[in-house]
Amino acid sequence: MIDLHCHILPDIDDGPQTWKESLAMARMAVKDGIRVIVASPHLFRRRMVDLNALNEKAAISARISQFQEKLEAEQIPLEILPGCECPLSLESIELLAEDRVMTINDGKRYLLLEMPELSIPPATPDICFQLQAKGITPIISHPERHMIFLERPEKLLRFLDLGCLMQMTAGSLTGTFGRRVAKVSKMMVKKGYIQMLASDAHSTGGRPPVLSQAVSQLGHLIGNNAALAMVTTIPEKIIKGASMF
Repeated sequence: MIDLHCHILPDIDDGPQTWKESLAMARMAVKDGIRVIVASPHLFRRRMVDLNALNEKAAISARISQFQEKLEAEQIPLEILPGCECPLSLESIELLAEDRVMTINDGKRYLLLEMPELSIPPATPDICFQLQAKGITPIISHPERHMIFLERPEKLLRFLDLGCLMQMTAGSLTGTFGRRVAKVSKMMVKKGYIQMLASDAHSTGGRPPVLSQAVSQLGHLIGNNAALAMVTTIPEKIIKGASMF
């Protein structure tokens, strides 16, 4: 399986703080059947737009190189690819134009976007248009956990029409975020709003790097082949920069 959204790099955001913790997450992921992880630290280390806390592309790449060496030394069969979780903002678009934002696998084709928790910024459609004009497809991370989409899931249709893709958190299906999120998540999947599943892991504890249990639940909702595609063929196209349609 391929995990497109995972905070596995140490001491770079609110994920693990040490190499020991990162390696423990890697072992857990491999045990669950994950073979590729897109490391997706928050673009800004303090979860706010602050250029002094920007996770620069070079820093992400360097940390991944270090991690890959440690994985090989520990004989952990896991490939780490670059990415980031980018806040949906006009400031982020400006940084992207300066080539300071890490797209998925640095392919400049797909970008993981995180919306503010309680609102949809008025500039959102314009930001999506700007990204598409650059040849970049926005992937909205965990929309099922966003308060507005949780209240009115049909609002996702606007963003799907704008060409956005949707990535659901595995724990949303398995109950990590409560019954309401689980219920809405299942409804979103059944309606075809969601294209991929990822762990959004931050540790081996509350939000671990595992997908298999959620994939099993997906299988009951949309069939095993479609469920597996969300963690295999679809993310594989994304990391290769291939077209989804």
